[in-house]
Amino acid sequence: MRNLSLRQLRIFVSAARHSSFAKAAEEMHLTAPAVSMQMRDLEDDLGISLFAKKGRGVTLTSAGEYFLVYARRVLTALREAEDMMAKLRGIETGVLNIGLVSTAKYVVPRLLAAFRKDHPGIQVVIQVRNRDQLIALLRDDEIDIAIMGRPPKDLDTRSESFAPHPHGFIAAPDHPLAKEGSISIDQLEHYEMMIREQGSGTRAVMEGFFEDHRFRPLSTIEMSSNETIKQAVMAGLGISFVSLHTIGLELSHGVLKILPVQDTPVMRLWHVVNLTNRTLSLAAEAFRYFMLEQGNALLEEMFGPLKNLELPPKS
Repeated sequence: MRNLSLRQLRIFVSAARHSSFAKAAEEMHLTAPAVSMQMRDLEDDLGISLFAKKGRGVTLTSAGEYFLVYARRVLTALREAEDMMAKLRGIETGVLNIGLVSTAKYVVPRLLAAFRKDHPGIQVVIQVRNRDQLIALLRDDEIDIAIMGRPPKDLDTRSESFAPHPHGFIAAPDHPLAKEGSISIDQLEHYEMMIREQGSGTRAVMEGFFEDHRFRPLSTIEMSSNETIKQAVMAGLGISFVSLHTIGLELSHGVLKILPVQDTPVMRLWHVVNLTNRTLSLAAEAFRYFMLEQGNALLEEMFGPLKNLELPPKS
């Protein structure tokens, strides 16, 4: 392995995670042929195949599965060495890797802007995934900190809440339900419902709410992004259950309305999460403290109108 490079290891781990050279190329800011060439060189150097073709993507061979374990160990060790050197220098430099559930992308960038004012030397890398994908990144030590709603139960993590996270039903302003003063859960069954994909935290909160109320929508359309759902609702395709932190702009422009469904909003919490068996870098620890100390106040400032909602009576 004399010709092995850290660049190849990073490309390999990315290709393994995405099961795709094309997606790895996008993540690593390379061309797909460049990724293929790097992986071919890596296999030639190791003298064994690491990938096998599967449809339009790739899958790891048995050797690739074993090599992935060691590749992650090497990259983790290097990252920890960089973090330690930064601590010994007594300065806040280096890279902060943050993972966000897709809903958090509507709130964290503005929080991060405030954080960077006091910590301009920190380079930030953000990865946006659904909840299940984010847990995988955390488990594989691909990120330092995750910002999410429901913390993972099957990982040894430190999970700390920093702000309330309301969820509720939305519709276009001209939707029949938008004219109602109070809506029972049963009234929703007559309307098409836009829902997030399996693995989404919002989907899990919605399903928990439905289970508690013994409700099942008659018709649903599954979509994999909040933006697509909002566009569908604004177009009059139906109603949806979303994080209310995703619709601040639409509320201010009057193109979406929160429906006064009984027992909503459903309140959950935002959490900052990290693995307990890994020492956080100075940059990651500073960001963690920032979120815990200032995250709630900044969110209240950003979403002040949500505090003044006229909530329907509890059933």
